Amino acid sequence: MTRIDQMKYNTSYILGAILAIPVAIITGIISMNIFQFEMWIDTLIMLGSYIMTFLPVQQKAAHTYLKDIGLSKNDYKYVKKQLKIAAPKIKHLLAQYKKVRSLSELKNVNEINKLARVIFKNVQKAPSKFFNVDSFFFSHLDNTVNLLNEYLYLSRMPHKTKEDQQLLNHAKLTLDELKRTLQADLRALNKENYESMRVEINLADNYTTKQLFSQKQPQIEHKEKAPIQFKNRVHHEEERK
Repeated sequence: MTRIDQMKYNTSYILGAILAIPVAIITGIISMNIFQFEMWIDTLIMLGSYIMTFLPVQQKAAHTYLKDIGLSKNDYKYVKKQLKIAAPKIKHLLAQYKKVRSLSELKNVNEINKLARVIFKNVQKAPSKFFNVDSFFFSHLDNTVNLLNEYLYLSRMPHKTKEDQQLLNHAKLTLDELKRTLQADLRALNKENYESMRVEINLADNYTTKQLFSQKQPQIEHKEKAPIQFKNRVHHEEERK
């Protein structure tokens, strides 16, 4: 998760503490001055009042945030865990720039990095999108990182045999396939956004069509009435004569 998203979730704990602390203090003062229990009982009462105030407030605030992003508590923790696992792999992809020795390799590494980072950062911002591209986190990212690492390492090795070169060429083609797979992941990630945009376009087109029709309707009516008015004017001129 991004720091902002993590702070939003942690706000539920902060809010719970802010409300629970004064309640616990007031309850403790009342207990000590009115009921005059023993010290350990007063302490338990303060602790109990803190917990009874903190938990409902924290859970309510956390539930509201999770509802806004469309995830359950368990799903949120699961996505957070998967992002934490993926973060070092994204950094490892960035490190591959150091191994680049040609413009074609630079282009491939740059495109792969861009695709992987866009997917990763978008899921950070919108955790519910994780389930649109879970295959990226479970297999596609690993395959890309591992193959790119091996390809760039072996391509720098001298004295390659014909068989070695063929294998490297095959690896390069496979990297192109993996790049297309990441592009498909990116499209899947934004599938809901494209659907939403399609709906907005249809609504806008319908509205525009209605507006054009309403503007043309008076013109059509005017053209239909024009011949009648013209005939009446001719008739009046003949009567005058």
